[in-house]
Amino acid sequence: MQKSFILLDSPRFMAASKFNSKNPMEFKRHTDADCTEIIFIEHGRSDFKFEANRFVGKEGDLIILNPSSKIEGKHNIDDPLKGISICFSNLHIKGNQKGFLIEPKVLPVIHLQEEKGEIQNYLNAILSEYDAKRAGYQDIISSILQTVVIKVTRLLKNGNHSSHSSLCLEVKKYIEENFRQELTLDDLANMVYVSPYHLAHVFKQEVGLPPIQYMIQCRIEEAKGLLEHSELSVREISSLIGYENANYFNLLFKKMTGKPPGKYRKMTTNI
Repeated sequence: MQKSFILLDSPRFMAASKFNSKNPMEFKRHTDADCTEIIFIEHGRSDFKFEANRFVGKEGDLIILNPSSKIEGKHNIDDPLKGISICFSNLHIKGNQKGFLIEPKVLPVIHLQEEKGEIQNYLNAILSEYDAKRAGYQDIISSILQTVVIKVTRLLKNGNHSSHSSLCLEVKKYIEENFRQELTLDDLANMVYVSPYHLAHVFKQEVGLPPIQYMIQCRIEEAKGLLEHSELSVREISSLIGYENANYFNLLFKKMTGKPPGKYRKMTTNI
């Protein structure tokens, strides 16, 4: 049987550094266009902008940047970031575009759970060897770096950092509890550390509807109950479930149920 390899080539270590409140990380890309960067947040939190998406990075998060990725970090003064940055090149993973550790459309953050201590230890070991530069440090760093890349690849491939089921369950529950508020796809995606594209795709796969459509369904079901069991006016119900424009609510309700709210009420209640 042919042996399968995750790494088709050995990553080439470039640099490692610590960042903290005294030595803040600017999150600027390395000048080498082949540079892949892994950032581990040991403490603190920051608002990040990646491409057109925003997310919050906090303690225990691993941020993965492909070559030429555009990311900006805004530090939280009250809870400054502290962590480790590792840069390397010559990355070639089986099944991935050369140089890419993570799919381009996926939000580049993994919220580590049981793997947190293990990954942190590996990165600290790389940093220690890089700073000390004792005999053979390049070989030791190369070995640990390969282990880190394989571990991260496993997390990404297997979805262990945010399984589809648990991710969708969390978003579904949040929508059901907060559908009266104005929710956006970006808000929901940021909450579970994935891109809006990824959330919309997996949520529809598991729930049968995109997240925002599911929110609308929750609103309409609530409106149906209020029409059947309350004396609230259609305008009051519209506002209560999140639609300030009653005319829009009327059109949406008819589209979803086949009947306008007033007619639906007459058919289902004596109120």
